Amino acid sequence: MANGELGAIMRYPVKGLRGVEMDAATIDASAMIKDDRRYVLASSASVGQGGLDGWARKSNFLQLVNTPKLAELGIEYNDETTTLAILRNGRTICKGNLEDAMGRTVIEDFLTAFLKNDIAGSPKIMSVPGTHFGDMEQPYIALLNRESIRDFGDRIASQHVDPMRFRGNFLVDGLPAWSELEWAEDQKITIGDVSFRMIHPITRCKATTINPDTAQSDINVPLLLRKGMNHLFMGVYLEATSAGTIKPGDSVTVG
Repeated sequence: MANGELGAIMRYPVKGLRGVEMDAATIDASAMIKDDRRYVLASSASVGQGGLDGWARKSNFLQLVNTPKLAELGIEYNDETTTLAILRNGRTICKGNLEDAMGRTVIEDFLTAFLKNDIAGSPKIMSVPGTHFGDMEQPYIALLNRESIRDFGDRIASQHVDPMRFRGNFLVDGLPAWSELEWAEDQKITIGDVSFRMIHPITRCKATTINPDTAQSDINVPLLLRKGMNHLFMGVYLEATSAGTIKPGDSVTVG
């Protein structure tokens, strides 16, 4: 039995934009974190005139791998009012309720101007009731072992690597580096009083080369993982098997 501690909880209300840290998260069985990847940025060119009617692959949307300039933007999000604020250099540029047509238009108009030289067409904020747009269609939650990221930076990349590159939900401290990759399929993981099961490691793509602070591609994470570790994994997917509330500082028990 191994033990660690939940260091941070993150969610990404709009896929492709920055995440926001949570003081606590209410977890439901077989569900993603509330409002995580609830909205996407897309255009009619990428999803068609009919828009979305369900989950779709990330290649259909604006994201860091195809629109790295998005990394220049910060966000604030209120889940009670579904209000998104876009920040640049720490200052609020625009704000709107994503469930209101006028609120979405305010955000979309800013993004159209901001990305005018980077994308074809105008970005639209889209959602589908009851749907979350994780990289996998299943309602998985991404766990990152910060010791693995630290070891990757120190020993393989030879520089600091920000965990935000990997866009995880649970950032865990106190576990041995890379030990999460040894967890068996369906292994029970308990965080606080909530149970999860191990799904599989997360294969990393070109999006992780983008520095979340500079919006520049500066570390070839997939190549270095392949050379240094002989795999492309960083973090693992979990699925919640019970319900409850978790918060940073909760224990993480494996087994």
